[in-house]
Amino acid sequence: MPKSNAIPKKVVRHFFYSQLLICIIVFTFSASAYAQSPDYSLPENWMCHPVLKVTDVARQQSLSLVVKNPDMSTRDSITFTQDTLVDIFYIYPTIDMDFLPGNTLMDSIDTITAQFVYREQAGLYAQFGRVFVPYYRQAKIGNFVTTDTQDSIQLQNADALELAYADVDSAFSHYLKYYNNGRKIILIGHSQGADHERFLLRRRFDTNPVLLSQLVVAISGGEPNYVSTSGSRTGGSLQYIKNCPPLDSVPECGCLMNWRTWNGDSAVHFLNKASFYYNQHFADRGLIYQIYDTVNHTHIEAGNDFGYETNRIMSRYITLDSCMNNYLAFDSLFSAEAINIPTIPGSAYLLIDSIFTPNDKRKTGAFLHLSHYLQNVIPIPPVNNYHIWDMQFVQWDLLNLIPDLIAITHPIASIPDADPIENAVFIYPNPNSGIVHINDNKQIIKSIKLYNSQGVFVQEFFTNDFSVSGQAPGMYLVVIQTEKTTYTNKLIKQ
Repeated sequence: MPKSNAIPKKVVRHFFYSQLLICIIVFTFSASAYAQSPDYSLPENWMCHPVLKVTDVARQQSLSLVVKNPDMSTRDSITFTQDTLVDIFYIYPTIDMDFLPGNTLMDSIDTITAQFVYREQAGLYAQFGRVFVPYYRQAKIGNFVTTDTQDSIQLQNADALELAYADVDSAFSHYLKYYNNGRKIILIGHSQGADHERFLLRRRFDTNPVLLSQLVVAISGGEPNYVSTSGSRTGGSLQYIKNCPPLDSVPECGCLMNWRTWNGDSAVHFLNKASFYYNQHFADRGLIYQIYDTVNHTHIEAGNDFGYETNRIMSRYITLDSCMNNYLAFDSLFSAEAINIPTIPGSAYLLIDSIFTPNDKRKTGAFLHLSHYLQNVIPIPPVNNYHIWDMQFVQWDLLNLIPDLIAITHPIASIPDADPIENAVFIYPNPNSGIVHINDNKQIIKSIKLYNSQGVFVQEFFTNDFSVSGQAPGMYLVVIQTEKTTYTNKLIKQ
């Protein structure tokens, strides 16, 4: 019999099992890396931290601003002094441009880009107090650019965003526990950072009067998150927190500023059905109050926070200078007009038009990545979507508004309980249509049972977060048995 050239089965089996073992090891390592939540008591997990981190980026930041004339000569110089009235908690946008969905591992974060974005978008806010900026396992850009409307894809995107938010929430918890001590808070987020800021507002502030009283303002740029229902300033992605009134109105603290910007010559791209702003999983998990109403189209976005109802000249545009540390400012360079079509999702935005000036050196030079900073020219390229520059357009207006908001923010230490025993363990949010959360006040919960209004047992739950999305609307009783006593809470299912 001729000799066979086939590979012996024993060798094939050995190769197969060795490759399988490698795959299992790689998968296990990858899964454990994703599952491992960052320890925010460690300085390396913070970009800015005034106590933990010796090389705190915010404390290295120069807070000087040079105002330039159109010929690039200096008109004025401003130096801001840092006080300690408030804490700033900033969440940076998507910097991982991997088009495969998933999350960035902590040891793979591009910290240089993250620090650059912080300086550009939020560095000047350090004048108002201490700055806290956590690194987090953000969702990659691939989670945001899909056009697939399948629920499996929506679930995949929700999982990626929620994992990233879990890090932000953990960092905020660490900050609250060890460093806040009742101080006033400014929240700042852009793009994906604005999404996590919205989740944080919903989970932590929306139903917490004490924490909400500490909120000076939530600055949320670059995302068309729905904030209010028609004729109202609440009721969209947040239930109780209002979107802020226009800039020329009476200042109001504890509210949300939400906007995004587009080139005035462009055709604005509205949201499509694949957008994660339609993702029901976020509402089911309690990350937002509700998604955009695709049936009635009744939501109103916070597109006019800055008083741009009519075409108005933006007073000052701010950007980093060539050393990427100090700041340059240019006056009377752009105008803006608020556009909002209530029945079209994603239609609220600031339409930006440049003001043409012959031989204006602020607008010369090619736009090649970061080269515009090295040329000391205004960094606005001829593109339609001004998303990258959302924060810079309105920054001067915000910097002037914040001192008034700080002055009218008066934190409360606590709120009295009508019945301390009944309220020692409570549920929120209430009313609810999705995920119910239990504040256990560090008591050990033995059982959670749901009864309808007739006292008939409906369902038992085994975690502090449980869903009532499958229940019919109406009034229910949530009976919580702890190691000490039993608490009964009324729950309205919407």
